[in-house]
Amino acid sequence: MNSEVTVEARTENNLIWYRGLYMLLFLIVMGIAKGVVFVVAVVQFILVAVNKSPNEPLMKFGQGLSTYLYDINQYLVFNTERKPFPFDDWKSEPPEREEIVIDQDMEYQDGQ
Repeated sequence: MNSEVTVEARTENNLIWYRGLYMLLFLIVMGIAKGVVFVVAVVQFILVAVNKSPNEPLMKFGQGLSTYLYDINQYLVFNTERKPFPFDDWKSEPPEREEIVIDQDMEYQDGQ
């Protein structure tokens, strides 16, 4: 019985370290994505200055990128266990308002 608890504790400890590695990966991806947002914003500004109207495909791409950054943030602050793209679908629509319920008594679990 004592060895069961030890194995369980070790498994839970491993899960949090795997999540930590995913978090590090997504922090790096987030930095790259922010750079892309900067480029999209500059290009869109130039296009609006020249053409007097925004580029629709660039607007849609910007919305998808914004949603992706939101998904990464939600994962990083433990509001969700769902890993963002490429582990989930790419979303082009703004996120829907979600009610977040956090059970303070619940121990960390790697639920999908």
